[in-house]
Amino acid sequence: MNSELHVTSLIVQVQPEKMAEVRQKIMAIKNAELSANNDVKLVVVVEGTSQKSLMDDISTINAIPGVLSATMVYHQSEELGEGEK
Repeated sequence: MNSELHVTSLIVQVQPEKMAEVRQKIMAIKNAELSANNDVKLVVVVEGTSQKSLMDDISTINAIPGVLSATMVYHQSEELGEGEK
């Protein structure tokens, strides 16, 4: 059975005084990875097995206190063959 891999990147705008807390909460999300940041913005990469799983993770990020917005800037999906993960 074939499965899918979805990867998206987000620009997350954060209240400066909440940056440390937001970074910590994003790093706790299983499929999320921080790529870069400055005082008010983070670049976050999220992987998942479906578009729905990505949207769930984006919703989770948007709900973190201190997050002003999480904007998707890239999305790619691939169908994986048998044995690929």
